[in-house]
Amino acid sequence: MRKTTIDGVMLWGMAATVTTSLVLLRYLQSQGLHPVHAALSQAIGCVVCIAIIDRGALTRLVAYRSSLRYFMIASLLGFTIPRLVVSGAVSHTGVGLTTLAFTLPLVITYVIALFLNVEAFDRKRLAFLSLTLIGAILYVSTRMDAMNSGGIWIYILMLAPLALGIGNVYRSLAWPGTLNPTTTALATSLCSLVTYVVIAGLFPATTPVSFFLSGSNALLMLVFMAIAGTSQMLLFHLQLSAGPVYIGQSGALVVLLGGLTGAVLFHEHYTMLTLVSSLLILFGVYSYSKSHSVAKASSV
Repeated sequence: MRKTTIDGVMLWGMAATVTTSLVLLRYLQSQGLHPVHAALSQAIGCVVCIAIIDRGALTRLVAYRSSLRYFMIASLLGFTIPRLVVSGAVSHTGVGLTTLAFTLPLVITYVIALFLNVEAFDRKRLAFLSLTLIGAILYVSTRMDAMNSGGIWIYILMLAPLALGIGNVYRSLAWPGTLNPTTTALATSLCSLVTYVVIAGLFPATTPVSFFLSGSNALLMLVFMAIAGTSQMLLFHLQLSAGPVYIGQSGALVVLLGGLTGAVLFHEHYTMLTLVSSLLILFGVYSYSKSHSVAKASSV
């Protein structure tokens, strides 16, 4: 399988895991799971899953103690802040609108990447990204009811795309030498885990005991944690392989998938305009990915 095809599969896989996480998150919170505990469980899931998949990752971390600053900043921007924000907002804004927190980083990432010469300017790719953005804006217009009922959480939610956009570029620019993607994923997950533990200690949160006594909740929590680990692995392998702007497209796919799942599972509003905006997003992502693959192949 060609490397560019593998990148595409990982991109869709990452979007699917994030969307599934949002759906599970909304359900688990409706059962009583506190947002802080939800973010903490994701970090635990990442650490455990990655450690099981690559048992040598923990050993390799010792050689990269000097990169602790990178791991802390990358975890804060890419995971700690966005997960806390999304975990807190999803029950107020719904799955459909919350997915926009993963779409807007595409624009932020592209602008920063151009400014820092991480991404070369290309008119065609800019046009495709613009189509994706237009689709996202149209999508927002179909979620005005959620925006009106979401209150202050709409504004809090916007912290997530800002952190994600900056984090996307930072991970590529400051990547510590030849460090393995799996090891980097594990290190940032450990940093996130420590941060969440501190936050949980400073701001005690309560999840009802009855939540953990439910067999179905326990099973879904395990799935939720495993998906978090899978998503983390895909992210860092794609980061090294395809770059920050390519990764930014995953958010647009999350909107596409999130809109469908929100409508089917939670009966969220889905109109013809939602479909049109979703198709624009899909076309923009597909066209950008194809252009990116051609440019990548010609540079080899």
